[in-house]
Amino acid sequence: MKKILSILLLLAFMAVACAFAEGDQEAENYTRYFDYTPVENAPIGLVPGENHNTLVLYFSRVGNTAFPEEVDAVSYASQNVTEGEKLVGTAQIVAGWIADETGGDVFPIQTACAYPEAFWDTVTVIEGQEKDRVHPRMAAIPEDMTGYDTVWLVTPIWAYSVCLPVRSFLESVDLSGKTVYVFTTHCGSGMSDAMEVVQALQPNADVRKGMAIASDPFDEVRDDVIQFVQSNQG
Repeated sequence: MKKILSILLLLAFMAVACAFAEGDQEAENYTRYFDYTPVENAPIGLVPGENHNTLVLYFSRVGNTAFPEEVDAVSYASQNVTEGEKLVGTAQIVAGWIADETGGDVFPIQTACAYPEAFWDTVTVIEGQEKDRVHPRMAAIPEDMTGYDTVWLVTPIWAYSVCLPVRSFLESVDLSGKTVYVFTTHCGSGMSDAMEVVQALQPNADVRKGMAIASDPFDEVRDDVIQFVQSNQG
């Protein structure tokens, strides 16, 4: 019995050690480009809606960055502060508009490790990851996507392309047979190569052009997004 207990304790220790090793290895995919201490992102997971045939996917720096509790949104590109003083991302807001209109489930795309707090430090990490073709590990992916007919994807444009975390996510899931509407948020790049990238990563999906949404001015596009969604439902 003591021997069995010793083996079980050893296996438990090895499992914990492997978990830490995996986390440390993943953290190096960030820290080798900028000296900071990345925290592990707490997975938000699937947020159920009323329409379980539709899924809204989005990536935002909010949920992927360890922002301090009190921040000035002006200091952070593509971030906004709600009336309740809650920091939200541009892509996050657009996804919310789409979810409100479709009633679909929502899944925020999150990397395993958080990016640096300051925008330009994040840019440094992004450029390094792009150069070395790093594929960030995801904090979580949906357990079952077979029931979805339509997917609305909201992705920021980073380094003139679909942001690396979204590409890594799309490599981890299968959207075959689904209609995928692609929305981008950007600071001047428009749709960039988003349609080509998403189609290449999901060759068996019906990838359709959504909208390119500039970060500034931003609030003016809400009605356009809603009208687009209404025109492309069903």
